[in-house]
Amino acid sequence: MRYPETEETLTAGRVVIPDDDEHKAENALHAFANGAWLGIKIAGTIVCSLLCIIALVAFINGLLTWWGRYLNINDPTPLTLQLILGYLLFPVSFLLGVSRTNGTNKTGDILPVAKLIAEKIITNEYKAFSLLTNPSPKDNEFYGLSPRSQLIATYALCGFGNIGSLGIQIGILSQLAPSRGGDVAKLAVSALISGVLATLTSASVAGLVVTNQLSSFGQNASS
Repeated sequence: MRYPETEETLTAGRVVIPDDDEHKAENALHAFANGAWLGIKIAGTIVCSLLCIIALVAFINGLLTWWGRYLNINDPTPLTLQLILGYLLFPVSFLLGVSRTNGTNKTGDILPVAKLIAEKIITNEYKAFSLLTNPSPKDNEFYGLSPRSQLIATYALCGFGNIGSLGIQIGILSQLAPSRGGDVAKLAVSALISGVLATLTSASVAGLVVTNQLSSFGQNASS
């Protein structure tokens, strides 16, 4: 849907695989060795890309935190990419139908869920889910979310639409099709946005259909 095919392809109705004598395996052992080497290159590229992207995010967060101290933006949460994106996603969290009244927080669960979505986009879904499911109330602003907010957040966080996945995507596809590496890099950010929108769409549908999580899934649904 994001990149529709508007022209008739050359392989429509038939597929012709050209001979590649340069990379043609002589026997099964040779083919096994070539596959193993390709796997090592892909795995190495993924690891290096992830490390570089995570290091870049950490470097930017370090600069923002250092700068935020001079602006007195350090307590209780330091200035980071996650914090900035969390506030930018506040309207999105509101439109998803997150609980607007919960405890003493004037904004209910809207801001915490927006920060969880930002954490998932900047870091990855594993870190976001670990914050969502952390049972300790100490220094955990995500503790005590309403069952409805937990449901919507679960759908919103369930996906690979994050910056770290860009490294995996670019690494794998660039190794499988080296000549199309530039095209992959151009569409990487667009694919990230599409992935985020897909999970947010699922979350909005869940928030629309399920009005009372406890009555729909039982008491164990919020645990």
